[in-house]
Formats: sequence, structure tokens, C-alpha cells
Amino acid sequence: MRNTVVAAFCLLAGSHVSAWVAPSPSLSRCARRLPSSKGTTRVGTLRAPATTAKRATRLPPSHASPIVNPADFGLTSVGSPVVHRYERDEGAEYALWFHGRDKGIEADVVKLNTGRIYKAKSNDGLTWELQQGLGELGSSLDVNTDEWWGFDTAHLGLGDVRLGNPDKVMTLTGGVYSMYYMGGTYDKMETKVLTGNADATGEVTGMQLRIGIALSQDGLNWSRLEGEHPTGCALDLAKEAASFDNLAVGWPQVVNHKEQVFRMYYTALGSAPEAGASPAFVVGIATSADSFKWDRLGPVFGGSGGGPEAFDAAGVMRAQVLKLGSEDGDTGSYTMIYEGKANDGTHSIGLATSPDGISWGVGNGGRPILQPDPTNAWEAKSVGSPRLVRMGGDGALRLYYVGTAEDGQCAIGAADGNLDDLGTWNRIES
Repeated sequence: MRNTVVAAFCLLAGSHVSAWVAPSPSLSRCARRLPSSKGTTRVGTLRAPATTAKRATRLPPSHASPIVNPADFGLTSVGSPVVHRYERDEGAEYALWFHGRDKGIEADVVKLNTGRIYKAKSNDGLTWELQQGLGELGSSLDVNTDEWWGFDTAHLGLGDVRLGNPDKVMTLTGGVYSMYYMGGTYDKMETKVLTGNADATGEVTGMQLRIGIALSQDGLNWSRLEGEHPTGCALDLAKEAASFDNLAVGWPQVVNHKEQVFRMYYTALGSAPEAGASPAFVVGIATSADSFKWDRLGPVFGGSGGGPEAFDAAGVMRAQVLKLGSEDGDTGSYTMIYEGKANDGTHSIGLATSPDGISWGVGNGGRPILQPDPTNAWEAKSVGSPRLVRMGGDGALRLYYVGTAEDGQCAIGAADGNLDDLGTWNRIES
């Protein structure tokens, strides 16, 4: 039972660039001084040299390969790719943020592939060069070793990265990045609470995830923004027993719904009200007037409702919500891509649509838009953590996702598609 619940968090995720409102002066005093790269950006790789780049080729699923392997950056596993694409006169540039696990993260911390958060850059969105941050192993945001009372002292996981002014990207003046992430401590949770099985024994470390915010001038080095909660988090666990999110909140993604109305969609794990039932994974929603102080509304999406045989019958998680009705993303209905868990433990990627971002209907006929491929060892067990990125005109899209091998190791893959058919994706070899 324990492995079933923990495995549901094993696949990690990504991204879309949205409009962002800069923080008010009253909020800026809450942040520590933002680190600066002192006029230059130190760039390098931990293992794989940038000169090994290969031209991307679109191939059938049986020949697809990951675009990021954990060993490339000296890590044991990676997840949660958040990708920004920027148009430049000389061509597109890409920025990738992701979290990764390394041997420095204590072994008893729950195996979510979380650990530290990193940043990389690319000219094609497929071959990546790690940028050296100020944290351990060149991480951009490291575990919190300065405040023992913090919510993020044991491990970190990435949710979303937003930029105040896309025209100022990769400069040191104007423009502020905000990161929404989750963290866990060394507190332990009884396995019977996590699984809903009264007969289960043992404990799990670091599973009580909370959501935090960090700010950056350059997207590479970050300072935490202290929330009002004693631990410094921006969104705490619900206090009510049997709530939809009283066990864990994580993988936040923020949408600018309209002026001074922000929405945070996040993965929630809560105690099941039925005796003996397993805790349920759902997508929750919180709102904010400034994107920093948040009020939870409740669960917003629980799956396709397709019955016990559905690909998401056992829960939904790691969703991305965006507007795909126009090129600028300011009009049109909402689209959600999400990770669904089947009753047999398989994870696939699904689609839902909504006219308002609150009431959701099933997409793609209730079928997944991307499933595990047993012919590709790196994604034979599960796929999840989906993130869409616009690739320019003609409705071109790229889907970044995490694949999990049978041994549990995760890597990052990509597939190309189009706005006209969100149910068809062509995996990419890099």
C-alpha cells in the first residue's frame, strides 16, 4: 500500500509563459536580498559537454529517447521540467528549470525525485547546458539550511516559474522571476495515514509537502519570499481532518485569470472520508490578488469520471492549466493537461477543458493523450508531469513530460503536436 501511494508522486514536471504582475513595494520588503550573478552568468555542465548536441529527429514512439537524463547533470533522477521559450532576433532561446535528486539528499526522504532545483539553457529546446547556480552541485535553489523551522529543509520540488517582463529575460536589469515550489521537512508521517490502511506499519519522511515562493533577478539564483505561516510557506496544509488537502500540497502552477485575479492550481492529497479507503489525489485551486498571498477555494478536478477502468480512476495530479484559444493566450477557453493514475498503478497524460477554469469536462473522449511506451525502456512504466509550450505560429506546440522506467528512474522527454489536435503527439529523439 505504501508503495502505491508514494509511486503516485514519482513522476514529475513543466511549462507555459503567462503574463505576470510585478510585486508591489510593500511585498518586496518580505524577501531577502536577491542574489546577483555580478554581471555575468556562469554556464557549464556537470557531466555532459554541450558539444555533444545532436540534431532532433521525430521518430515513431519505439525510437524516441529522453532529452534529459539525470546522469547528464550528475543526478540520480530528474523531474518537473518548466520550459520558457523566448523569441530573439537571432532565433529562439529556451530556459529549463527542473528538480533533481542526488546522493546528498538523505536516503530516508520520500522518493519523489525531488531534492534541489536547477536551471539549464538551450538553443533548440532539446539539447541542454546546465547553468551553475550558487547552491550545492550548481543548483539554483537549494534546501533551506538557514532556518531550521522552514517547510523546505529536507527536499524541494518545482512547480512553476513566471517572468515579470519576458523582454528582459537573461539580463540583470528590469524583470523579476517568481518561482512556485514545494518543500518537505524531516517530519515523519505514519504509513497507515498515508495509505488509509489501518494495518500498515512504518513511517514516511518528508511527505507533508507545502508550497512556497522564491524571487530572482536573473532566473538563476533565488531568494525565498517568506509567507505568513510560521514555516514560511505560502500555502499550508488544511487543518480540517479528512480535507482534500490536509496531507500534502504541491506542484503549484499559477494562471493570471484577469487583472488582479490569480489562480493557483496544485496537486492535493487528503484523507479519504470513507473508512479504509486510500487518500485521494485531486487538483485543488487557490486564489490571490497579488500572486503572493493565497486563499484556498477547494478541489476543482478529480478526473474523467470514466469508472474503475479509466486511466485516471485512482486520482489526478500535476496539472497545467492554460488558455489555448488565441496566440497571446488572453482569450478562449481553458485547457488542462494532467497526469492520471489508473487503478493498476499506470500513469498517463490526459486532457480536460473548461469555459471558466473552474468547471471541467473530459477531453479527447476520456482517453489519454500520451501513454507509457513499453518499447522505450526509459518511459515503459509511466508518463506524467506534462507541460505545454507554444512553438510559434501555426498552432505548433511542444509537450515536455517525465517518463519513468520499470526501475523507477525518471527522465525528461518531449513530443511535438498542434493546437488543432491535442490528442496526437509525436515523440522526439534528441
